[in-house]
Amino acid sequence: MVFIGVLLAALCNFALGILGYTIAFKSTFLVDTFQLINVELTTTDYFFSFSLKLLVIVALTWILNKVMPLLDKPRKRVLFIYLLGTIFSFYNQIDIFWSSLDITWSILLVGAESFNWLLTGFILSRFIKPKHLGAL
Repeated sequence: MVFIGVLLAALCNFALGILGYTIAFKSTFLVDTFQLINVELTTTDYFFSFSLKLLVIVALTWILNKVMPLLDKPRKRVLFIYLLGTIFSFYNQIDIFWSSLDITWSILLVGAESFNWLLTGFILSRFIKPKHLGAL
């Protein structure tokens, strides 16, 4: 059951990433405003991206299992995944201070990734539940 939850969370996270990429590069407003360069992605790029997201979600699931007694309510589990995912998003955008991209674009990316991790947390919290009495 945990494997299905991890796989669904990874698929959701990956699909939302592709949706965000498509919206960003199909929108003339975003492309013109932030001087985005459209890059052709290959099947290998998609597979590599999915594999990395799956690896991160497996690591988050492992961490979630280690601290499970503290996360007895679904809200706490969602918040845990959301906060860790947002930290990963900030780390991914760490070059915002010396990058040629606008800081607004980086903040937009972190916000979108944070929303993505919020949905991933909802999915994981449905499949990964504590086993002690009194937990939801």
